[in-house]
Amino acid sequence: MPTFCMLLSSLSLMFFLGLIAFEAWPIGVLVLGVLVVLVMALQFIVYGAISVVNIVKGLRGFMGGQ
Repeated sequence: MPTFCMLLSSLSLMFFLGLIAFEAWPIGVLVLGVLVVLVMALQFIVYGAISVVNIVKGLRGFMGGQ
């Protein structure tokens, strides 16, 4: 329960600060928000690429390749 309360508190504070920043500079908030989402998605894209490379290496080793 304390973890949930901390999460709720953090999200509420982040939402409030985002609204205040949006009132002052809406385009900047939107651009930074998009950049944050792209960076967050990039970690999964890189992880997926590394996983595919490791799977291909494993299959090559399994089939007798080098």
